[in-house]
Amino acid sequence: MVKLLDTDIKTSEVKNWKGINILHFKGSSCSQKLRIFLNEKKINWKSHHINLVNGDNFSEWFLGINPRGIVPVLVDDGEVHIESNDIIKYLDKKFQSNLLWPENFKEEIEELLEEENNIHFDLRNLTMKFVAPTFLMKKKDEDIKNFENASNFVEGLEDKEKKMQLSYHKNFIKNDGVQIDSVVNSINIFKEKLNKIDKKLSETKFIISNELTIVDIAWFVYLRRLETIGFSFEIEYPNLSKWFKILKKNKNFLKETSLPLPLKIISSLYKIYLSVTNQSLRSFLNKK
Repeated sequence: MVKLLDTDIKTSEVKNWKGINILHFKGSSCSQKLRIFLNEKKINWKSHHINLVNGDNFSEWFLGINPRGIVPVLVDDGEVHIESNDIIKYLDKKFQSNLLWPENFKEEIEELLEEENNIHFDLRNLTMKFVAPTFLMKKKDEDIKNFENASNFVEGLEDKEKKMQLSYHKNFIKNDGVQIDSVVNSINIFKEKLNKIDKKLSETKFIISNELTIVDIAWFVYLRRLETIGFSFEIEYPNLSKWFKILKKNKNFLKETSLPLPLKIISSLYKIYLSVTNQSLRSFLNKK
């Protein structure tokens, strides 16, 4: 559980916030996962929207709340919690109705969510490559500088996660986008994971059991992003496709995973450009 120490929190005003406060971004997959969870649990929360496109997450104010520069963040009566899966686990224990992280499946949930978390950079690779033009995805030099100069400590220790985030953005700028070998590798990783989940769904209604859990929410969010960039599930992953269609009937799931309208328009136009220039997802799917 990643809960910041009092000395980690540089933006002191949040220490006085009352209730459940969520700092999030509409298009962030981890934020989408948390918002679906909150709505399914019917937890009352106060929204603080952090615009990642504008670089709000690299402002001195936000980095004083989360030195990793990522969303979502939970501020619960002045206590700051970061990392979406840790936040969800904490809130599911705090609010006992409609448990989505049930104790009898605790170990399996933790294992599957660790797998989901481990491929988050792969989802980012595909998002950065196929959702919008590279120049829109690049972070500003001043934002990178702010991020680099901010605190490197989380829970009193030098933070490796911040180094990974900083390295990713620097490499993206240096290489003028995601490199082709990284794109192909990320696609193949997802193919492997989707095959595994499709097999699990041949035995149960949902990924772990016949009841919805946080694992279903997490993977639904990933599949919605993959669907946005052009993945098709129906033929290769029939069980996954059936499960996906069931969850898409939930208006809450659908609403929270929809791209913001401006980005949706940009993404649609960009997909046409990628198709015309033979750079679409389809052109990568058969590469090894």
